[in-house]
Amino acid sequence: MSRVGTIIAIIAVSVSLVILLLSYAGAKVDVDIPQDNNTRTGYPVWHPPFPGHYGQDQYATIFASIILMGIGGYYAYKWTLFDTKTDEELVTYLVDNAFNKTTSIYFDQLLAAYSLITGLTGIAYLAFDLGKMWSTVGVFHNGLEVVILVALHQGGRIVSNKFLAWMILYFVSTLGFSIFLDWPYDTVWFKMQGLCQDFALAITFTRIYFDTRNGYGDETHQRLSDVERPREHNHVKEYTFGSVSRFIPNFVLFLVLASYTHILGNVYATILYTKYYSYLVLSFTYCITFPIYCYFVYLDTHSIATPPSQKYIILPDTSKPKVVLVTLSVLFLSFLCTRLSLYYQSDD
Repeated sequence: MSRVGTIIAIIAVSVSLVILLLSYAGAKVDVDIPQDNNTRTGYPVWHPPFPGHYGQDQYATIFASIILMGIGGYYAYKWTLFDTKTDEELVTYLVDNAFNKTTSIYFDQLLAAYSLITGLTGIAYLAFDLGKMWSTVGVFHNGLEVVILVALHQGGRIVSNKFLAWMILYFVSTLGFSIFLDWPYDTVWFKMQGLCQDFALAITFTRIYFDTRNGYGDETHQRLSDVERPREHNHVKEYTFGSVSRFIPNFVLFLVLASYTHILGNVYATILYTKYYSYLVLSFTYCITFPIYCYFVYLDTHSIATPPSQKYIILPDTSKPKVVLVTLSVLFLSFLCTRLSLYYQSDD
């Protein structure tokens, strides 16, 4: 999209966001929604009572997701520990607009940590159910999403020395509002900020996919070739992890698929938050999302480019107009989900 097109899109999304916010003025907000209590701790939780639905289906789904995220995260991290000098053909590079390149190992390790930490939120869910107690663990799931977004924005690795201060501010503010706001505003706040990260990841991975698909092998990226690598090997090289495949840009589609599965589950649970099955569907999407992320790590660490090329993934444009457009779009989509939830509530 050209700079003019980006500016036009920013204006259009801004106007849509203002109209959407104005629609809240006429929305019927029920602040007397009944709040359930956890059956073990007795503490209030972030959903209404679900009479007759406290069966093993929900617990089984959450437990299955914990197992899958734990195993997947462990192996995803293990796959990134190969010797980059011995098996240099396995290294993928993240390339920004200035053709600066960073290995994807750090990004892959973030995906592994993302899976493992989200597994911990599942354990907290089993212990406390969704609520203020759970948010003290759940915030780390959202925090990893922020880390991934910032790392991709900065070329594949966090380089700002101010990032830690911003992350501390994020954790303090997110937990502060979640703890001190009353029901249902505490859950609305936590859900809104979480949706922002989810939509941002989905948009970012989509942009990465299209940029990589359209730019991979382009003449402008010829400098990413390693002239010292022979086009064909006289023998089949034995890699640390066994057999490998050829890298193709479509591998990035797994990032898109995982992020969209995650956002669909969250959107569904946000709009139909008074329905038990929406939480069941959300929990089940974790069984799909994070194994896909881990499978991407497997593909990324078990594939090579056709010699003499190097493997690379093209990162999206991070100019200010693009960042503003993505930020406004994320806010619009998050507020839209909440507005649809209010509409469903008033019509129910």
